[in-house]
Amino acid sequence: MAARFLLVSLFLSLLVACDKKEDDPNPGKDYTGLLSLSYSRTFPTFQSNVDINLEISQNGEVKLVDPNTVLFDGLSEKMISGERTKIREKGEISITTLSGDCINMGGKSYLRVNLSCLIEGVQTVWSYEGFQWTQKSETPYAVENPVETPMLFRIENAEMSEAVCGANCSDCWGNTCFRWRLVLTPKN
Repeated sequence: MAARFLLVSLFLSLLVACDKKEDDPNPGKDYTGLLSLSYSRTFPTFQSNVDINLEISQNGEVKLVDPNTVLFDGLSEKMISGERTKIREKGEISITTLSGDCINMGGKSYLRVNLSCLIEGVQTVWSYEGFQWTQKSETPYAVENPVETPMLFRIENAEMSEAVCGANCSDCWGNTCFRWRLVLTPKN
């Protein structure tokens, strides 16, 4: 009887120990990495990137370095319904209020990132009339947090190649892509 009690106790202890380890949010390694936002459009055609350096300690502490404001400028023209049209989008991307932590979900480690992203710009549209460009509109715009936060990046994927969160949208001119990419390298 005592032997059975001892075996059951040992079995329960192992279950509890394994359960605690599986719920541990700490990655177990030190990492350096880069979290990047790629903002791109098909018309006007451009791509602009914001890079955020980061470090993750083996105990799960996350340090994110505030990035600089990044400018974008795209100018393209094409035929639309038989008319030459030119569009320019010009503005800036700013990222503030950065924070991150490590969490565990379903036995997998994730980097959870909260931030505020603001894209402000001006879209100018021209049409070609009478051998010259005529401005049709100039419209300011602002896009706040195009990818919902908090964002979750699987640490194992980021270490092997990359972990990605993103969003796409379309308007009458073309497609817009907001792509966050995390790449991690273990420290030696």
